[in-house]
Amino acid sequence: MILRPYQSRDLQRLRESFRSHQSVCYVAPTGSGKTVLFTHIADGTAKKGKRVWILVHRQELIFQTSAALDDQRVPHGIIAAGFAPEPLPHVQIASVQSLVRRLAKLHSPDLIVVDEAHHSVAGSWRAILEAYPKARVLGVTATPLRLDGQGLRDTFQAMITGPSVAELIAAGFLARPVIYAPPTDLDLTGLHSRMGDFAHDEITARMDKPSITGSAVDHYARICPRVPAIAFCTGIEHARHVTEQFRAAGFPWGLLVGKPEMSDAQRREAVRNLAGFIWRGVSTVDLVSEGFDLPAVECAIMLRPTQSLGLHLQQIGRALRPSPGKDRAVILDHVGNVLRHGLPQEDREWSLDGRAVRAGVEDEGPKVRQCPECYRVFEWAMVCPYCGFVIERESRKPIAEKEGELQELTPEELERRRKTKERHAPIARARTREQLLSIAQERNYGNGDAQAQERWVNYIVQARARKGIHTPIDRSGTIKSWKGEPEDSPTVLA
Repeated sequence: MILRPYQSRDLQRLRESFRSHQSVCYVAPTGSGKTVLFTHIADGTAKKGKRVWILVHRQELIFQTSAALDDQRVPHGIIAAGFAPEPLPHVQIASVQSLVRRLAKLHSPDLIVVDEAHHSVAGSWRAILEAYPKARVLGVTATPLRLDGQGLRDTFQAMITGPSVAELIAAGFLARPVIYAPPTDLDLTGLHSRMGDFAHDEITARMDKPSITGSAVDHYARICPRVPAIAFCTGIEHARHVTEQFRAAGFPWGLLVGKPEMSDAQRREAVRNLAGFIWRGVSTVDLVSEGFDLPAVECAIMLRPTQSLGLHLQQIGRALRPSPGKDRAVILDHVGNVLRHGLPQEDREWSLDGRAVRAGVEDEGPKVRQCPECYRVFEWAMVCPYCGFVIERESRKPIAEKEGELQELTPEELERRRKTKERHAPIARARTREQLLSIAQERNYGNGDAQAQERWVNYIVQARARKGIHTPIDRSGTIKSWKGEPEDSPTVLA
């Protein structure tokens, strides 16, 4: 088995952590190869004559884990309904639902691998782990927190964090996300929260409307009509209606949901239809939010608003896996999840203590914004990096001041101001449009788009004019109207 460089590094870090801890949680993004890594660990442990259990909670994960072990020629059995027992192999893939009923009949494991470890604090998982307190426990997950924000500190003693999404994209191990937030008229006011997320019945009533689904169909048809897609819905009836509207628009589309609506055989057939491009897409609820491995999927259609960062990242991750000929992952976010939780490639600091909640402190939210021209979402900037549109300036909240009260200027804030001043200085010194345009080109504003750079120059010129500063025009062309504030604020040019 050939591991990627970061997998080899993290394998060594896990070994070192297990020297002093009984249970360790490994956190790495969807698509980073967590299954490959724990397969390697299970193989090495079994070759030492020790027993390994790999806990999963869905049949699809049983098949995927079994396929990964087969690829590495690791003998294994499966403990689950519908599978004949094979007690001899030292590695066993175990359905949590089946295993919890058979604990008294099995040999004790030496290592328990918990796939999708954010479930480990739930009843059946906890019962299994508590039944074998001497076993070492390796948890793997992309998001080490539960829906309600509860952490995993009660289950794991230590955490090892793998590569970031941004690092994996840069290395070509994940596809580059291109995110659209179409202008759906979505009103979420008045919704209640239950167990850390929007109330299911209330959010379904808001989302299951022909106008919203029609917008999703229209944008898919316009932006990426030929790529395999998954539409994430609020419930099974919603998923049925979404499927019907995609089919009415001429797209081969299917349903992929759990029992009792679909049998195991029907679900496997649905996955084959999507993988084989027989269907253009599927509508689902939660079935493929975790562990679903189909790299051909190139588009995720978000039709379920969620307050869960974990669910948000799990769903987007379904489209990020690379495959031959796939150079991007299209995210059509009709519900504002990206604006609510941030871009998938944002740096995030995970903790076993879960999400920190401070009463009375307003969450500023992720530093992302949407272009009103092309509807794509990107890291905070005043110029859209895709189409070059300059985003209208937002009003700033007045700073509350108290007479005679000074605020501490920390070294970090001082350094930030110094860097900001250094970045603005060349613009302040520029005296002609040519010099301003040269700055825009050097900084690659608008991703190199010449028209976007011209619009940035026009705005700087207009901002100066409003302050009575004349900028000689040594280039031909008409100054266009500018709405917004560029990355380099004109307020420093006075």
